[in-house]
Amino acid sequence: MKKKKRKKLKIKSVFIFLLFLAVLYFGFYSLSFIKPTTYIIKNNKYLSDEEVLKELQLDKDSSFLTICNIFKKDEVKKSKLIKSVDIKRNLDFEVIIDVKEYKMLYINKTNNKVVLENNESIKYSNDNLPLLINKIDDKDIMKNFNKNMAKVNDDVINTISEITYAPNGIDKERFLFSMNDGNYVYLTITKLTKINNYKKIIDSVENKNGILYLDYGNYFVPKE
Repeated sequence: MKKKKRKKLKIKSVFIFLLFLAVLYFGFYSLSFIKPTTYIIKNNKYLSDEEVLKELQLDKDSSFLTICNIFKKDEVKKSKLIKSVDIKRNLDFEVIIDVKEYKMLYINKTNNKVVLENNESIKYSNDNLPLLINKIDDKDIMKNFNKNMAKVNDDVINTISEITYAPNGIDKERFLFSMNDGNYVYLTITKLTKINNYKKIIDSVENKNGILYLDYGNYFVPKE
């Protein structure tokens, strides 16, 4: 009798386990047909919400269940502008996409492409970016310039009209920045972040127009 009871209990346990697996399978199978109720895109500055979804190959017909970071890593690698994404889902079937983009630095006049902080260049229309008007043949200087330009605040970058590579007999890493307010600023690569204090410096000289030398010192020469 004990053996028969054990056998029945064992068969019952196996049946319950198989039933559980079946319910689980059909549950996931049903969920795979559920579509996201909405996409919430966060922290995108350059790309629109629609462009982010296009870059990640997502749309209203995507499966809510299969949308996650793992499946979208390859799509991020294909995008020159998106650095990374963090994708989360909630019980309301919303998909929250937190985007990190590469910073835009300037437009290179030689090819009319936007240069990014990672030294990549892309076709993109951005009227707020300064224009690098001449060519930098030295690749190391170019990379070093981009690396330090990435440390310049966005609001300051938007106040720069043109950038000229202006080496002299003393320094091969010297640049001239033409500002939107009519001033000029001389800088070397290692001192590029000094321009983050531009507004404060100009305010201290009562908004006069002239040349600000931040390459070998910190002084302002007004226009005559």
